Amino acid sequence: MKIFETINKEFLAFVITCFSIIIDQISKYLVALYKASLYPPLEIFSWLNLVYVENKGISFGILSKFNISFYLGLVSFLISFYIIYLLKNSQKSIEKISLSLILGGAIGNGIDRVIREYVIDFIDISLNNFHWPAFNIADSSITVGGILYFWFILLKKNH
Repeated sequence: MKIFETINKEFLAFVITCFSIIIDQISKYLVALYKASLYPPLEIFSWLNLVYVENKGISFGILSKFNISFYLGLVSFLISFYIIYLLKNSQKSIEKISLSLILGGAIGNGIDRVIREYVIDFIDISLNNFHWPAFNIADSSITVGGILYFWFILLKKNH
């Protein structure tokens, strides 16, 4: 019976992580399949474009000239094991949700880095003179999860 308690306790984390990975990988597959249609960028709204970018570095293309994407993928997987450890020991739902989003994003980008040796970025946002570098669903999962986790940590310290 203890196994069923563990499964129920971890089910939400498993579903969020898997959903994040699957949506990320499907979106990147579709963008790669139709990349010719994304040059020039496809305007969805005045502030949102779909583009095709091969990011061989870390966030915002940093370190891309060093061609270390495969190793960054391995680091993503090592970090994922630590996140799994944190997930296993977490008790609060918001903490589990945030860590699951971070885990899904890390695995999603890690898969790209190990298989392709680059990450496909395709969401391009700009407002007036502000232009954010292209990103993907995995990046979004990591960002939202990171914000939630930071918020959880702040609330935990204040109580």
